[in-house]
Amino acid sequence: MTMDDKATSDRIPLQLIQGCLVASIQVDLTEDVLSLFRQELLGRIASTRVHGVVLDVSGVEIMDSTDFQMLRTTMTMASVMGAKPVIVGLKPGVVSALVDMDVNTADVCAALNLDEALHLLGASSATQEPPETDTEPGHHDRVE
Repeated sequence: MTMDDKATSDRIPLQLIQGCLVASIQVDLTEDVLSLFRQELLGRIASTRVHGVVLDVSGVEIMDSTDFQMLRTTMTMASVMGAKPVIVGLKPGVVSALVDMDVNTADVCAALNLDEALHLLGASSATQEPPETDTEPGHHDRVE
């Protein structure tokens, strides 16, 4: 595997869903991976003008205090740019370890899953389709 292949495989994909950027983190967290991710995320926030960012860490088995602090700093930067950040998919063991290490989790907005995060960000209700109406000829639900 070349260095370019390694850099490509460690990229964190960003998808635009309902006016929010969703980052699905499925790679081992390193300082280089998180630094590249921060640059790409902030660039995409600026170019797409999204209102929310969801960091899905459900693929992360191990997270130390340094990794979490780098993600937290990235979330703060996203917030300063006008995109509300929400982290989802934290595993119980990761949460327990972070709390045991006295990691500062104040002001971190979290949700259990992507659907809840999008709901928190107001994305789901903004993009729901209107309820279907009965348009059969001769059928009217009219009260007189």
